Amino acid sequence: QAVVFVEDAIHYRSIHHRVDPWSLRLYRLYYSNWVQWGMYAAISVLLILAFFERPSSLSYTSDTQMLFRDRNGTNQTSQWEPPCGVTESIELVCLLIFLADFVVKTYLVGKEKFLKSPWLIAYVLILIVSLLDWMVTLGVLCVVQVPGTLRYRPVLRIRRFLRPFFLLQNSSLMKKTVNCIKRTLPEIFAVLVLQFLHVYFFTIVGMLLFSEPVVDRATTGISDPNFHSLWNAFITLLVLLTTANNPDVTMTAYSHNRLYAVYFILFLAIGLYLLFNMMTAVIYNQFRGYLQSSLQGSFFRRRVAVRTAFEVLSQQNKELSTNSDNDSVRVSTIYHVIEKVSLPKGAERRITDKLGRDMFGTYNAAQFQAVFDLLDLDYEVHHRPPLPAFRHSWLQFLQKMIAHRYFEYLCCVVALSNILTVSILLTIEYDQLNATNSDLELLNFVFVVYYLVEQCLKFVLLGWRYYRIRKTYIFDALVTFGLVIVEIMTLVEYGSPFSELDRKDKVETVIELWDLIRITNILIMFRLLRVISLFKTMSLVLSTLLDLIKNMRAFAGILVVIYYIFAILGIEIFSGVTDYETFRTPNLTCGSYQQLNYWANNFNDFASALVVLWDVMVVNNWMVFLFAYKDALSTGWAQLFFIVWWLVSVVVYVNCFIALVLENFITKWDKSNAIKEEPEDEGRSRTLSFTEVRVESVHHLFRSGLTEPKEEEIMEEIRQHQHLEIKV
Repeated sequence: QAVVFVEDAIHYRSIHHRVDPWSLRLYRLYYSNWVQWGMYAAISVLLILAFFERPSSLSYTSDTQMLFRDRNGTNQTSQWEPPCGVTESIELVCLLIFLADFVVKTYLVGKEKFLKSPWLIAYVLILIVSLLDWMVTLGVLCVVQVPGTLRYRPVLRIRRFLRPFFLLQNSSLMKKTVNCIKRTLPEIFAVLVLQFLHVYFFTIVGMLLFSEPVVDRATTGISDPNFHSLWNAFITLLVLLTTANNPDVTMTAYSHNRLYAVYFILFLAIGLYLLFNMMTAVIYNQFRGYLQSSLQGSFFRRRVAVRTAFEVLSQQNKELSTNSDNDSVRVSTIYHVIEKVSLPKGAERRITDKLGRDMFGTYNAAQFQAVFDLLDLDYEVHHRPPLPAFRHSWLQFLQKMIAHRYFEYLCCVVALSNILTVSILLTIEYDQLNATNSDLELLNFVFVVYYLVEQCLKFVLLGWRYYRIRKTYIFDALVTFGLVIVEIMTLVEYGSPFSELDRKDKVETVIELWDLIRITNILIMFRLLRVISLFKTMSLVLSTLLDLIKNMRAFAGILVVIYYIFAILGIEIFSGVTDYETFRTPNLTCGSYQQLNYWANNFNDFASALVVLWDVMVVNNWMVFLFAYKDALSTGWAQLFFIVWWLVSVVVYVNCFIALVLENFITKWDKSNAIKEEPEDEGRSRTLSFTEVRVESVHHLFRSGLTEPKEEEIMEEIRQHQHLEIKV
């Protein structure tokens, strides 16, 4: 039981589950790595099916113009469709896996907890709907086809909209993030209403200023087509708010009277620079607060789980030791628990160092908690290993020189000079670079030799133990190894770069000289990244970026969810409406979908739908899609899809992501400033003994703002455990 409770603490899980021996074995099996990876594999397969289902994305292009010409020319190409029933069979297997997952999860938590969990209730309802929809559409999907079109037009498959739920429910952090976004929406809605009123006000003013009756246009000279109707003017200003059509839509009015520029300047100044930044501030404050409050619950669960493990072990200690009156746990017992627990990387070493070797010692509740506080560290000190000892004075001098911080500066200066000379030669001799005696090739050879010598000196004089703990050295070694391999290939193929007599002008070679030069210089550009480690701010920004990649998987999962739902919805609404065969026109309007050859941007399959959503999310030229799909469906309601997508992806999601980026950077900045640097030793680089700021998870990111729960609250939570029989 204690082993399971400690694992619950590690993963911030609730302790309210069955604790009998058989259930505990099933519980550990369910949360084992291979079962959880199997669940994620099933979820991934189910989501990826959208690329293969009808309409499939298995074609070399999504450009309907090229596909139309291929069908009417000599090339007969079309989208490959899997045989009916193949993807449906795979989907059924995934749904049955989820059904088994639901049964096991419900059994472990018990009936009462199941009825109190909205996520588990939604889980079973969505499984039932998905299975019913699968049975209903299986036969219909294979026979319904629209004659004369490019693809099958199946009936509406409701279960495809529900698939992202399986991704959400499998991650507690995703569920927390969704709940926090949901709680933030009222504040976001208030600012959006203000933004809507701002756009609407300027829409009415714009129609009054720039749209004149036909009888008056001869005298006024103003006829701005963007303000001829309320809806068109509103959409124009909404797009202008994203600057996608600036200054295009302003030119008609501005050309007539320069004072009209004041209207557009005021509109953007208020809407873009005031209201949007205000929205970012609101989202940062509210979303961060709600997320921190939610993570407080996770932190409470960790404290409860650790204390429950202590109470279980303490009760066992009392039963085995007749003279033990105090609540305590032997160190040997803690070691026995740790051996069976799957601890995070590095945590086992830290915990064993804390416990020491006194197997007969005892720990009380506070000491037991302090041991497992080592699961997360704000920072970790890497001590400099001893350098190899050399007898010769010249080797000692060379070792001291290599270990000096100024040698690192010298290496960076050499790397920068290498980049500078490469840039100059690329500009001056670009047309001659393919020659077998180019200056750039000679320069590359000289610098590669220097890099090789530099790495050999560091490896020999500093020793492998120190060399391997420096990530920048490992990075340099990998890049240098690649450079040496490419340079050896160049020497084998073309001979020495110093003598024209040795050069071989081969007609047929394994790889062209210019390709080798390009590979070499690309690797040299990567080596420039080593400069980042010498500047605190740059290094902090890079480490923040790496932490985001590592810790924001839950947030990335939510992005997958919204992309998936909107892509499926877009396919159902817009599939085939912008095909070249039906949507082309002889009279091309400048800046239109047809004139810009946007034929590959459509909702005819899942992959192309994702690309369209990305293009709209970037908001550059997104008004092309707004007006194209409005014309294709002959209704302005089609534009609501893209507006809602812009609001969800850009206004809500991106601003929430900005909030997490800011919090991550501020946390690491504060922690790095709190670290006291050690004084330098004889001019050696302080990086020989350095402190690494750690942000291992989103929970760890907000740890400083969380409050310690009271002991009474923890003990009360333990007493409410239905399946645990201990005296607390």
